[in-house]
Amino acid sequence: MMYYPMLYRCRRIEDTVVYMEVYGSNRVIYRVTAGWVVRPDGTAKSVYGICLEDLRSGEQQALEDFSDTLDQTILFANHLVEQEIRPEELYDAALKQLSHQVLSSRRIFSR
Repeated sequence: MMYYPMLYRCRRIEDTVVYMEVYGSNRVIYRVTAGWVVRPDGTAKSVYGICLEDLRSGEQQALEDFSDTLDQTILFANHLVEQEIRPEELYDAALKQLSHQVLSSRRIFSR
């Protein structure tokens, strides 16, 4: 299941906590966060995010609502660690991941 944050038009992410933290060999901390959003209809939805922090430069980048599934977010975080993605590369990596998911879903539905 893919999560499209703009479709929900959520107010903001509430009560964010760090679910997992990995210290990479490139001196970047990779965090998976968990929180929830309130939809306009008042219902709450869990969301999981990614946060990268470079300990050398102090730069941080985050996607607070990367996915609505923890497994997908952890897989993406592991990919970031393996590829030694730096904070300034986070958005490009997430866009690449999304494009792979879209292409995969098109192949499934076009059969």
